[in-house]
Amino acid sequence: MSTIRRRDALKMALAAPMVLAGGRLGAQAQTAWPTRPVQIITGFGPGGGGDIATRVTYQAVSEILKQPMVVENRTGGNSLVAAQAVLALPHDGYAFLMNGLQQLVTPLLMKDMPVNYAKDFQPVTQMVKYPETIAVAKDSQWKTFKELMDYAKANPGRIRYGTSGVGGVPHIVAEAIQLYGGVKFVNISYRVAPEIARDVVGGQLDLAVLNVSTLTPMIQADKVRLLAVGNDTRLKDFPDVPTLGELGLPKANHADWGGIFAPAATPADIVAQMQQAVAKAAKTPSAYDKLAGQGTLMVGSTTEEFKAFLANWQGVVEEVVREAKISL
Repeated sequence: MSTIRRRDALKMALAAPMVLAGGRLGAQAQTAWPTRPVQIITGFGPGGGGDIATRVTYQAVSEILKQPMVVENRTGGNSLVAAQAVLALPHDGYAFLMNGLQQLVTPLLMKDMPVNYAKDFQPVTQMVKYPETIAVAKDSQWKTFKELMDYAKANPGRIRYGTSGVGGVPHIVAEAIQLYGGVKFVNISYRVAPEIARDVVGGQLDLAVLNVSTLTPMIQADKVRLLAVGNDTRLKDFPDVPTLGELGLPKANHADWGGIFAPAATPADIVAQMQQAVAKAAKTPSAYDKLAGQGTLMVGSTTEEFKAFLANWQGVVEEVVREAKISL
C-alpha cells in the first residue's frame, strides 16, 4: 500500500506543474481586448434618447476598459445604414451595433433585406430601457388620455403624430393604441426624434409618442403634458400619469429599449467582455444617476437574458405588424 501511495504521490507531483501551466494557458487564452478604440455605431439620431443613453453608457465603459469608445450616428434605412456600417468593418471586436426594436421589425417589413440580422449579428446585452410617453402640447385641448381617445373616435384620421423610424417602439406603441383602442391617427415620418417633440410644442403635430429621455427637455420646460406612459408601473417622477395598461390597453403598454449587438463572427470571449463591461457600467452611480434623471434605466443584462427578451418582443411585434398591416 505504501508503494502505491508513493507512486500516486509521484504522479500528482509530476502533474502539478502541468495543471499550473494549464491554468496559465487558460488565462492567456482570453483575447487581450481592447488594445485600441472601439466603435459603437447606432442608427439613432443625435440628441435623442438612444443617442444620449449610448454616449453616457459608453463613457462609463471607456473608463472601465481603459480605451476610447467612439459612438457614431449613422441614421437612415430604419437602422440598416448603421447595421451595414458595422458589417463593413472587420469582425474583430472593434465595432458593435447599438439598435432597438428595428432589429426585429425591419425583417418583417422588407422582402429583400441587405442585412440578415438573425445570421449576421449576435445579441450582447440589453443596454437600457426607457418608458414611452403619450404627450401633447401644454395648451392642447386634451387634458386626459380618455379625452384624446374620445376625440380620435369621433374624428378618425384627424390626429397627427410623428415617428422617427418605422417599426421602432414608439411606432409599435402608437399602432397598438390604434389597433386595440379602435382609433385612427395619421403618422408623419421624421428623421430624428427630437424634431417630433419640437413640432408637438409648435403645433405642427397633435401628439407625440416618445420615450421619456427624448422628451425630457420639453418636460423640464413645462411645454408638454403627459397623458399616459408605456411601462410596467407608473413613473416615480410622474405618479399621476397612468400607464397604458391601467387605461385598458395592456398590449400597447411597452417601454422602449436599446441593446448592443456584435457581428456574428466576433470572438465569443470579446462578446463576453463587452457584456461584462456594460453590466458594470450599469452599476456606475454617475452614469446610472445621469440617465435616471432623464427617465432612462440602465440594464446591462446577461446575453441569455437579452436573447429571452428579444424572443418575447418577437411575438409582440409580429402580432402588431400583421394586424395593423404596417409596411415601409
